[in-house]
Amino acid sequence: MADKPTPKEKSISTIIDHIGRTVVGSVVKDTKDSITLYNPVIIHVQPDPESGQLQVQSFPYIFMEFLKDKDKNNWTFAKSAISTSDVELDDRIIQQYENINNPAPPIQQGSNQNEPEVIKLFDDEEEETLVAT
Repeated sequence: MADKPTPKEKSISTIIDHIGRTVVGSVVKDTKDSITLYNPVIIHVQPDPESGQLQVQSFPYIFMEFLKDKDKNNWTFAKSAISTSDVELDDRIIQQYENINNPAPPIQQGSNQNEPEVIKLFDDEEEETLVAT
């Protein structure tokens, strides 16, 4: 299993990568020469063309759908190619980071968790139904 920060030891760090993107991630390892972030997220800020106000977007460094093993998502950045800072991020940005990496399961309306969902195979009421397990 890959190195993954535990909730107790989780430290969120912000860096600017070698092409100027703001990257946020959970620190797995921090050495003199490099920093390794688990599940990094890119923070993108741009003005809204209509209002002129700034919009903040965040998206994963790599989409989870591309990964075979979701626990193996450590990225090591050479400190000679990045900028680091001692900034503390606003809780809203941290929450966005958490939501991207730990999305809430979709809410299923009208279904009872204890009973299997019945899927009707045919329109005719006399036909059989399949019980999903």
